[in-house]
Amino acid sequence: MADTPKKDAKKPTVVIPKEDVEKAAKLVLDPGYVTKKDLPKMAGLEWATALSDAVMKHFLEDDEDHDPYVYFEQFDFDGGDIDSIIFNMDIVKTRDAGLQKLAEVLDEKIVNHEVQQETY
Repeated sequence: MADTPKKDAKKPTVVIPKEDVEKAAKLVLDPGYVTKKDLPKMAGLEWATALSDAVMKHFLEDDEDHDPYVYFEQFDFDGGDIDSIIFNMDIVKTRDAGLQKLAEVLDEKIVNHEVQQETY
């Protein structure tokens, strides 16, 4: 008889060092975003997601002076690269602006999803 997966199986928890949370929080306030250029471990989705959660928690629980609208997003680029950005929507106003900033910082080319069609 085959073993069935346990629904409550614990996944390893990613621990984000306090120094990384503080560095990311400072960057979210100025210049308004953080990428793997600032914290190379952000190249991993699990770590980047955990960092985003930690930064949001930092602003909710540990920083009474600031209340940024923190947003986490992953974008794919031409050639198949997928990268993450944590940004402050009070500074980087839209998801598209976040994509543009991430592409600029990482020197990536944005995938063009527009389809050229001729009408006859």
